[in-house]
Order: sequence, then structure tokens, then C-alpha cells
Amino acid sequence: MAKQTFQYETNSNAAPFVSDTGRGFIEAADPMVALEDVVKTYDHPAGLFAAVIRAPTPENPILARYLSARAATQEAAPCGLTQWKQDGLYVNDKKVSERKERYELV
Repeated sequence: MAKQTFQYETNSNAAPFVSDTGRGFIEAADPMVALEDVVKTYDHPAGLFAAVIRAPTPENPILARYLSARAATQEAAPCGLTQWKQDGLYVNDKKVSERKERYELV
């Protein structure tokens, strides 16, 4: 299968208060392979929070995304006063069940 060029965006875990964002282009057979390569080669001291693969077109739609366990847990959490502690995420002083990291086509 011929390789295509995709655009990627990454967000680090907050380091210490705000995520660092990265952008670039990657060649891969399909969006999921591109996403897996971006996640595998990501190098930031704070770690990867989330990443997306976009079509390099004027519309720039998201084709695939990765959520770390931290991002997936935060996405699933109810609304309220959130606080990250050493043992996980708390919303309104109640612990939120931790989710697993997730790769998905959009």
C-alpha cells in the first residue's frame, strides 16, 4: 500500500501547568499506522496526554486519535471540581475510575 502524508498534533501532560503542543507531518499507510508511530516515537519529559492525526486538506478533519489513560479518565469524568492526586482523578472529592489508554478512528 502506498504511503500517504498525514498531519499530527500532540499534547504533553501538563508540565507543570500547561501542555506543550507539537505539530508536524508523517508518512504512513493509513491514519492508524500514523497514529501508532507518533505515539511510539513521542519524547517529552512529562509524557504524552493525547494525539490526533488529521488529513492534510483545507478542511483538516481528525481521522484518528489517541488518549492516554489520564486523558481517557478525564474525558469520562463527570462535571465538577476536578483535582489530580497521586492516586488518580477526583471530582467533587470522589475518585473517578481510571480508564485505559485508547486508540480510535474518528
